[in-house]
Amino acid sequence: MIRDGLFSTLLSLFCCYLLSLLFFNTSFFNPLSKALHDFSFLDVYYAERLNENSKINQDIILINVEHKSRYELGLVLQRLLKANPKVIGFDVILKEFNKTVEDTLLAKQLNNRKVIGSTIITQEQEVSNHPFFRFVNPPGFVNFNFDGGIAVIREFESNIQKFKNTHQSFASAIARRYLSDKKWKKQNLNQKLQGSNVINYQGNLTSFFHFTTDDLMDLEDISFVTDKIVLLGYLGTPTNNAHDVEDKHFTPLNKITAGKSIPDMYGLVIHANIIAMILNNGFMYEVPRIWLLILTFIFSFLASIYFIWLSKRLKISYRTVRKAVLFIFAICLVWLTLILFKKGIVLKSAPIIAVTVFSAGFIKFYKHLVGWVNTKIKFRSYLK
Repeated sequence: MIRDGLFSTLLSLFCCYLLSLLFFNTSFFNPLSKALHDFSFLDVYYAERLNENSKINQDIILINVEHKSRYELGLVLQRLLKANPKVIGFDVILKEFNKTVEDTLLAKQLNNRKVIGSTIITQEQEVSNHPFFRFVNPPGFVNFNFDGGIAVIREFESNIQKFKNTHQSFASAIARRYLSDKKWKKQNLNQKLQGSNVINYQGNLTSFFHFTTDDLMDLEDISFVTDKIVLLGYLGTPTNNAHDVEDKHFTPLNKITAGKSIPDMYGLVIHANIIAMILNNGFMYEVPRIWLLILTFIFSFLASIYFIWLSKRLKISYRTVRKAVLFIFAICLVWLTLILFKKGIVLKSAPIIAVTVFSAGFIKFYKHLVGWVNTKIKFRSYLK
């Protein structure tokens, strides 16, 4: 029985591999494969958990630049710098130099050691500010992922190698500037920020103090920004306009977890969530792929052995019992995944469930294969 279970498992895994190649590399299946990439049942849990979280981050302040002129942005930066924030993130790319007094005013404010600019890294080029707008600090890239086939922003890259240089992300650069060298080293952040990291979302726009530029300029006292992180970027016109999708992305917090929906979070808010995660050392641990493969094989192997044994014991009710057992297995694994997620451990269990269910159903085909092989050669099998 163990021998049959092993052969059945290996054959089912091989078939799964072939089907996956067909599924993810055939244009006919592109819409479905993209939908599977973009959906995770953990998104449901994320949204429900964050609905209960009304805590507002005290360290990060967002300023909506809307479509303000460069002159107005220069005045806003000038006033902010006088209030002495710890660091200012400028998530606006100024591609052109208009040779005006307004550009000169803005450039003067941007050329401050507290300001960190932004850039966009594509496969072909780096899209950055015009050379006239010089920054003391290297800019950070504002891309969240470099896989065009993934729409939902669940992970981010802190550093990438591109065009013979190492580029740091916008959020990481700001967090690095904000934290002391001692705290950065103590939390081992250089190591933790290697590769891709799952974003531990704190919340949407309402989880951060946010203002428009007009609101900020109308205030008599803005001392609340002293020693804080201030991020300037686009947050809709008007702020948080549900139908304004400029620089807006899909995240796990989207209220519609499946089917058609509109992007739910502005890029600046995603940056704020990443910064908050780094500052709070709230990293999520993602179970490595090798362990996912091992767990998939173990569950598939155990399922194959059990259902081979069960098929010999039950004749009439076998299919019903098999479906019931697989349903309970899926529910239990989903429950375990949610518990681990709550503890900060990300286990991508959907592939494990799918392959295990496929392996359990593959036994029928394995029986036919054994029968055919026995017509050619003698093959010892528990299923005879």
